[in-house]
Amino acid sequence: MAEKNRGMDKLKNVVRHPNVVELKPWQSVHKEIIEPMVTGLGPVDLPDSVLAMGFARITKPVVTGGPTHKHPFDQWIYLIGDSDNFAELDADIEMTLGDEVIEINYPCYIFIPKGTKHCPLNIKRVGKPLIFIDVRVTEEASVRPEKGLTRSAEVEFVDKNK
Repeated sequence: MAEKNRGMDKLKNVVRHPNVVELKPWQSVHKEIIEPMVTGLGPVDLPDSVLAMGFARITKPVVTGGPTHKHPFDQWIYLIGDSDNFAELDADIEMTLGDEVIEINYPCYIFIPKGTKHCPLNIKRVGKPLIFIDVRVTEEASVRPEKGLTRSAEVEFVDKNK
């Protein structure tokens, strides 16, 4: 079980109420992330919860999440500015998603559908600390209609190269 959890068994969150969990700082399973992080482990903390989230503060360049891999669940990676201004990201980042390397220098989230090859996440330059958030739902909750979701008419995609 410890191999499957990759060290998650060291996480010592405290259930304070049937729906409230106190987050305890711990060392990330990604050894490259040196500052303590907090993680809510969804069904490990609360049996009816399907969402897990980990928060880390990144202060210097780091390559993490490698080698390229995939999961049987949906995942989201958020990269935002530190607490002074979440909308200000002062970093140069590359994320491998499928067969593409995406260059990022703006606050964003990356949706990684289940079964999609991804990583490494290469944070090449950090001008100001940033917040890395790893969000995932359980395999059972990673269900979408076969044809996918339709996009709202208000959504506009911007090509940053234009």
